[in-house]
Amino acid sequence: YGSEIMRPTEPADKRKVELSEKDVLAVLRLMRASYNVDTTRVYLLGHSMGGVGAWHLAAKYPERWAGVAAFAGTGNPASVERMKAIPQFVVHGDADATVNVFGSRSMVAAMNRLGMKVTYIEVPEGTHNEVVVPNLAKAFEFLAAQHRQ
Repeated sequence: YGSEIMRPTEPADKRKVELSEKDVLAVLRLMRASYNVDTTRVYLLGHSMGGVGAWHLAAKYPERWAGVAAFAGTGNPASVERMKAIPQFVVHGDADATVNVFGSRSMVAAMNRLGMKVTYIEVPEGTHNEVVVPNLAKAFEFLAAQHRQ
């Protein structure tokens, strides 16, 4: 919920925006404190609202992430400039009735205009949920090959 795309107006919804971002960053802090984390290999991966959040956090904190994998998400193409150094793996089905494929297409088009490293898989007849599992291994392979300089 931590994205400007959600445009919350109600106080409770604004609080969700604030808390969802804090939650992700708190988990990252806990992982770094509890495990030997290679800070050059921290990734964002999300589906649907998680994809929206992944793009939001990548643009807001670009220095933290080595790569992003967004499944069936959407974002603000104007934010792509802030994450131009972050390799991207994007998957969306062209029959997604929950989040229109135009969201990923717009983000990928903006990434391509900037010459970013982006892999885009558009699944013909793919619906919102069925595009994830068949492409997870490819996403993990892509992310594993990335590291922040």
